[in-house]
Amino acid sequence: MSPLRPVCLLLALLTGCAAPRPPTTEASPFELPAGSPRNIRVGFVEAAPPDSRQFPFALIPGTIIREGYTVVSRDHDLRPTAVLTITQIQGHIALANLVRGRPRPKDEVVLPSTELTKTAEALLPASPGS
Repeated sequence: MSPLRPVCLLLALLTGCAAPRPPTTEASPFELPAGSPRNIRVGFVEAAPPDSRQFPFALIPGTIIREGYTVVSRDHDLRPTAVLTITQIQGHIALANLVRGRPRPKDEVVLPSTELTKTAEALLPASPGS
């Protein structure tokens, strides 16, 4: 028996059998990595008077948004609660006009995906007097 045989056997057991891998397709640079959220979180709704049509929300540091952007607030179950349009940004606070629905304090505010936008369109439009 060769002295190399136990070493070769040990190496074979440690490395296992190498099965050929199927060819992989190169991922598009425009695709989100697996497990990434589809809606980018930009902040959280702050308290506002009950009859207000404008809602402040605290921006997450590093968030880059602009006036005129449409955002969606959603609850902890990720259901949309309101559609808002950003009207003013000062520091880490953004002020947004209500378009549909009614946000609640601590709802998260996200840049909506197409799917979330369609779901949010089912919310009731904001009435002029509210």
